[in-house]
Amino acid sequence: MSDPVPRLTVLTATRDRAHLLPRLSASLRGQDIAPGSAEWLVVDDGSLDDTPDCLDAIAAQGGPVPLRHMRIAPGGKHRALNAGFAAARGDWIMVVDSDDWLVPGALGAALGTVERDAPEDVFAVIFPLIVPAAARQFRFVRPHRAATYAARANEEPPFDSTLIFRNGTPGLRFPVFADEDFLSEAALLYKLGRSGRVWLADHVLVHAEYQPDGLSARIRSLRMACPVGACHTYQTILCCDLVPALRRRALANYARFWWHGVRQRRPVPGPEGAAQRAMLGFGWVFCLLDLIAEARRQ
Repeated sequence: MSDPVPRLTVLTATRDRAHLLPRLSASLRGQDIAPGSAEWLVVDDGSLDDTPDCLDAIAAQGGPVPLRHMRIAPGGKHRALNAGFAAARGDWIMVVDSDDWLVPGALGAALGTVERDAPEDVFAVIFPLIVPAAARQFRFVRPHRAATYAARANEEPPFDSTLIFRNGTPGLRFPVFADEDFLSEAALLYKLGRSGRVWLADHVLVHAEYQPDGLSARIRSLRMACPVGACHTYQTILCCDLVPALRRRALANYARFWWHGVRQRRPVPGPEGAAQRAMLGFGWVFCLLDLIAEARRQ
């Protein structure tokens, strides 16, 4: 007899986080949910630490959220998430980083929200989160509504959040660019947001702990090293209906990373339209400031 299909897959893309995975595992074992209603899928992005042994030990412990894990060649979080999207069995896919952990009752609240509140055209449900180290509780100004992703950017505070994607959503894959190992989640969210909406929820599911060597701490350096994906991301954002301040910021960032790509002789996408072409004249200044800041940091 085959295992029941879970309603929810908790998806974690990880690399060299063996010291953090037990905390997330403990928070999943503490969830009070019906057996078989959720699974935990971990995609190991070529870890060099004890992550494989750690995952084997966690899987052997069992619990209400059984663990499956797979290992891929190192290629960045977006590639690991793509592998997880392809392998997830749940009707919904909840992305939880390895440096996060769930609050009690999180999975029950997540399942209740996606099944009760999310309209059919919603490709994702977005939940606020807590950053304990900063004593910061994020909330949406107007939760309990469906909106385009552009409207979420235009009308709500720009905080990181917990994303739960509807499995089977057309286009639920990050684009992949040769020789680049970083791509912002915005590239996927704004792409899917052209034809679908998101649901803004009010439940807090996750505690977040940003790591000093994590992606958020290295975001500028990563985008400098991956300018093709950065330019693609900002061009995708500029296809959406943004307020003027956000549009100007996206234009400036496109021009900034276009110059980084030109410096590296990378095949960055060329400007689309007069506004992007005009901003290139200023972009080299932002590029130069990045280089100066990186030199000082090192």
